[in-house]
Amino acid sequence: MRSSYRKKLDDLNIKLESLYRMYSYKKAAKLRRKRMKGGFNCDKEYKEEVLPYWRKFGLKPDKLWFEIFSDRDKKVDPRYIPDDLWYGKIVPYFSNTQFRRFGEDKCMHYKFFDNLKRPRTIVKNMACVFYDSNMNVIKEDKAIEIILSHKGEFLVKPSIDSGEGRLIHFFDENTNSKESIKEAIDNLKANYIFQESVEQHEDLKRLNPSSLNTIRVVTLFFKGEVHILSSILRIGGNGAKVDNIGAGGFACHINEDGKLDYRGVNRKAQWVTEGHGNIKFADVVVPSYNKILDLIDQTHKNLPHFKLIGWDFCIDKNGEPIFIEYNTCPGPNQITCGPTFGDITEEVLDEVFVKQSLKYAQN
Repeated sequence: MRSSYRKKLDDLNIKLESLYRMYSYKKAAKLRRKRMKGGFNCDKEYKEEVLPYWRKFGLKPDKLWFEIFSDRDKKVDPRYIPDDLWYGKIVPYFSNTQFRRFGEDKCMHYKFFDNLKRPRTIVKNMACVFYDSNMNVIKEDKAIEIILSHKGEFLVKPSIDSGEGRLIHFFDENTNSKESIKEAIDNLKANYIFQESVEQHEDLKRLNPSSLNTIRVVTLFFKGEVHILSSILRIGGNGAKVDNIGAGGFACHINEDGKLDYRGVNRKAQWVTEGHGNIKFADVVVPSYNKILDLIDQTHKNLPHFKLIGWDFCIDKNGEPIFIEYNTCPGPNQITCGPTFGDITEEVLDEVFVKQSLKYAQN
């Protein structure tokens, strides 16, 4: 157990980060509601359904969350989790934020996820030390030499604190030069990974051929069981290399049978039935979807410090799931998929805000 002094400092750090997240997500929600022209008018349902539901846990969530989340189906469900509670209270309760940066380090995936197929590593840098794909320590000149010898498309990205395509750079035989590689290395400084690009499955490629369209699955490891909370397919914008919704892409709910829902949402919070090329979402089935869920079920049980995880997979040209990364502070996907915890919502809220049987999990 940590010393009381160390624990107080850690708790203060977590509290400050949580308060910041609560503030920033509420600010973003107000902007989204404005973009939605006020969202769904739910004054009556908020008073008669939402407030009594949350009163059991000693909480009074802001109405704005239900105006936003209920807009899709024009129906209020009190089980929706407000983003400020999700990021400020629930995620920190289930996942140890003190371990987050090390735990998410993509350069360590070979250790944590040796059971999962991953993009082939070319070279990586951990804390200013270069390694080849076999974890042999090498010099920078050797790293550049290895990268220059690679044929085909590849990319470099931060191995820690990356997301939404931030600082990802793509290279191919036309842009792969000693100068361009050296520039990328100098810009990133440390903690990054060069990886071979994945050639994705044709069924997903046709939704947007320029981006690697990925499957995001959010899971909860709760009472010895891995619960699949939500699954979405993220589709990049026309001409974009990454699957960032904010860059003109879409997010679409994946049903239990692997079929996409008939509607997807874009960055303007608009619901549409077709993506790029007038392809109907309802006509698309995610290949190997059940295989992805089986792999996640096996793997999440080995990560008890992170009981809430967002998993990112793609499907390669042969139909094999490829693990891209995981996020220990994932979004709840409620805009696309409905109430995050579904039928176990009351049980989860009772654990977080009343019983707190996991209060010593981060000692």
